[in-house]
Amino acid sequence: MDINIKRIAELAMLEVNEDESEKISAEMTEMINMVSDLPKLCNEQCNAIEMELREDEVISSEYSREELLMNAPETYNGCFSVPRTVKH
Repeated sequence: MDINIKRIAELAMLEVNEDESEKISAEMTEMINMVSDLPKLCNEQCNAIEMELREDEVISSEYSREELLMNAPETYNGCFSVPRTVKH
């Protein structure tokens, strides 16, 4: 799996140098592999119902964007607007 650390850092407004990027990429790959192995481990070691991860599924909403935003305290450009919680 190819993880674009630079893009993730950009979205999170973090500065990451090349050495950190390689380390973070390796750690994230390890975490993703560990999560992917959970169903197998659980099925082998737990005497429980079989576990399997489901694929993400995009489904249409029965509500329009306008209906979803109708009760929002504040909106901006058709999205929820929330107070800033992190300074950059």
